[in-house]
Amino acid sequence: MISKISILLSEEIGLKLNSSDNEMQVYAYSIEVLSSLLINLIILSITAHLLDKWLQLITFIIFFSGLRIYAGGYHAKTHIECMSISFIIFTISALCSTYFKQFGEFILIFGILFSSLMIFVFAPSESDNKPLSNNERKKYKMISRITVIILSLAVVFLYFVKIQTDFIYITASVAMIIECFSLLVK
Repeated sequence: MISKISILLSEEIGLKLNSSDNEMQVYAYSIEVLSSLLINLIILSITAHLLDKWLQLITFIIFFSGLRIYAGGYHAKTHIECMSISFIIFTISALCSTYFKQFGEFILIFGILFSSLMIFVFAPSESDNKPLSNNERKKYKMISRITVIILSLAVVFLYFVKIQTDFIYITASVAMIIECFSLLVK
């Protein structure tokens, strides 16, 4: 559905701009990616609103996406699958900070150790949609390692202000764990 609408919009834009077929394909892909991202953010925002978990949504986006950008991981085959997975993993991450406070220290330690190990061993993970050159692979490996260290330090900081931040360090840790599990799925 998103793909079909993107193609129609790109054809309209292409006709008005007198674009080539290649340019219209770029427009269609760009519109499709942006539309999918926007719909995904709307779904996650509605979920955060219904659960009253806005701080957890921001935390989830920072920690999950912060690693995902350079580490890679599983890519859904359809927009619906992507949106469904995003909804499920955000909900799990957000609710963990409410229902698993008693396991917070374990989640923190496991999250940092597991994420660091996974990033240092498996990142970056390529996908069919995003093959990497040797130079990109080296660059992404270094950036993902630096990112996991920075995010781990941020999680430790959030642990020390857990009462003021409603235990979002747990959401951050779970988001990192889930992203790192996605490195194993092809």
